[in-house]
Amino acid sequence: MKRVSITLLICAIAGAVTLIGLARPATETTTAAAEPALPADGHQVTDGGQAATPPAGAPAAITIEGFAFGGSTVVAPGQAVTVTNRDSAPHTVTARDGSFDTGTINGGGETTLTLPTQPGTYEFFCAIHPSMVGTVTVQA
Repeated sequence: MKRVSITLLICAIAGAVTLIGLARPATETTTAAAEPALPADGHQVTDGGQAATPPAGAPAAITIEGFAFGGSTVVAPGQAVTVTNRDSAPHTVTARDGSFDTGTINGGGETTLTLPTQPGTYEFFCAIHPSMVGTVTVQA
């Protein structure tokens, strides 16, 4: 009888702990860095004071990691950009003006995105996690 009571007590405690975990609202931690102010010429500036342009011949890339975008911020018109999702969650790279969209990139996946040929600064976001935002500048 004592053995049954102890087993029931352990099951009740385990069930309560499970219910407490399930009752908590699911929260997704998103880390979006504050967007830096753009200088008058429209280029995003790194800490070194220079536009974050990939070296000549270097492939442009956007990396998704920690629910944030990183990588190339200045690219040539019509340039292909490799987009790598290092998160386990799916993401997109979707232009606010509709000029480009990768579609869903599953966690650990990679795709290639061709940027517009029209010079300018393009804002983009993740259609699945809209608080994730970034910009890319197309410059001739």
